[in-house]
Amino acid sequence: MSRLEGKTALIIGASRGIGAATARALAERGARCNLAAPAPETCEPVAQAIRDSGGEARAFDCDVRDSAAVDKLAADAAGDAGSLDILVNCAGVMGPVAYVDACDPAAWAQCVNVNLIGAFHACRAVGARMRKQGGGVIVNMSSGAAFHALEGWSAYCCTKAGLAMLSKIVAAELADAGVRVFSFQPGMVNTDLGRQSMQIDINRVTKFDPSTFSDPSEPAHAIAWLCGEDAADLAGQEISLLDAVFRQRAGLAPRD
Repeated sequence: MSRLEGKTALIIGASRGIGAATARALAERGARCNLAAPAPETCEPVAQAIRDSGGEARAFDCDVRDSAAVDKLAADAAGDAGSLDILVNCAGVMGPVAYVDACDPAAWAQCVNVNLIGAFHACRAVGARMRKQGGGVIVNMSSGAAFHALEGWSAYCCTKAGLAMLSKIVAAELADAGVRVFSFQPGMVNTDLGRQSMQIDINRVTKFDPSTFSDPSEPAHAIAWLCGEDAADLAGQEISLLDAVFRQRAGLAPRD
């Protein structure tokens, strides 16, 4: 796997789950990592663990719903060098789990604000820097839910579908600047969000057993691989961790 020494990464939604595991994976490959999450859900314990292991990491508080806060986060993460090489958008909420006619409108809008508008704020702030510096990698956290209508998950499915399209647009707009954009589907992962999604049995997916889901380290490894030069030919694509060819290229064992 390509090493990432000299690269500066910003991982949003890095206090736990896939985001935290991705921060650790990027740091293990030599990247300087900036971790962000909304206070009081601090990333500092994850950042400290990375530093204790010999890596470089800083923690920031940021609410991705606030465009000005995300602009400041991008500037702080870039630091004196003024460049950001990697953006991983992992911030996400499940949203209200209910049929549309029973959804709380405020909760539905909150899901849109975090999952879609928050990712837009990050792509906008970091993408501008990457365009100016002439390169970079953006990984947006997609989902199979973006492409399947799942009863009771209208907010989550709609925001992920919107994010998949946003990724395509950002990829097209930044390709000439040398920026590689990936929309990455991690599949079912044993995280707080993954377990939360199973709490209400409302569609075929909620019948799955969370204990059979992937460990967060597996998608984290794949994301770190996408950030290296070996994945350059996949830029602009929708990537699924379940794809056997991709898993082989990324150095992951075949799925049963």
